[in-house]
Amino acid sequence: MNDYLLFILSILSCYLIGSISFGRIISKLSKNIDITSKGSGNTGATNVLRTVGTPYGLLVLFLDMIKSIIPVLIIEIYGSSSINYTTQVAALSAIIGHCYPIFHKFKGGKGVATGVGPLFIIFMPAAISALITFAIITLISRMVSAGSIIGCLISLIFMIIFNSINLFDSSWIDLVYLVPAISIIIYKHNENIRRIISGTENKLKFKKNEN
Repeated sequence: MNDYLLFILSILSCYLIGSISFGRIISKLSKNIDITSKGSGNTGATNVLRTVGTPYGLLVLFLDMIKSIIPVLIIEIYGSSSINYTTQVAALSAIIGHCYPIFHKFKGGKGVATGVGPLFIIFMPAAISALITFAIITLISRMVSAGSIIGCLISLIFMIIFNSINLFDSSWIDLVYLVPAISIIIYKHNENIRRIISGTENKLKFKKNEN
């Protein structure tokens, strides 16, 4: 297959898979809830967790990660394109699909789970640093948005550092994915950032399941 055709197919497939909104699907199937009309209106795991329940939010979190990990992993292992940034651009397509899904009038989530998934394939040390930072900041602040934003920025800092000292087989090509991915995530969190600054950001509370 022509390398450029394979490149285009990789991008399109990752975008379409990324456009699958598990937040909408799980909320509808489990509680017949339109998640876009509840809570923050966001389709991501955090709003599902707050609105539908913790198990459902965690399930959406897992599925949103898997939907970007699996196609990117397949491309990384079996892709034969000579374009050496195919994996990075395909991963970026998945997060764009999640944030701007073609199936839902381009209104989607904020891209954190879908964004961190491929990072484990592209450059695992950055992904691990992001998750650790996310967990620490979220536990301290009880604000998922703060953990997400700072976790993203830390992953970028670590990637730049590792590239600068040539550690962990890092590559500057990985920034083709990470820089625009973080830019999209932070842009999607612009309202959260304003609330954090004003001290009105929602803090995480776990919703017990109702029988």
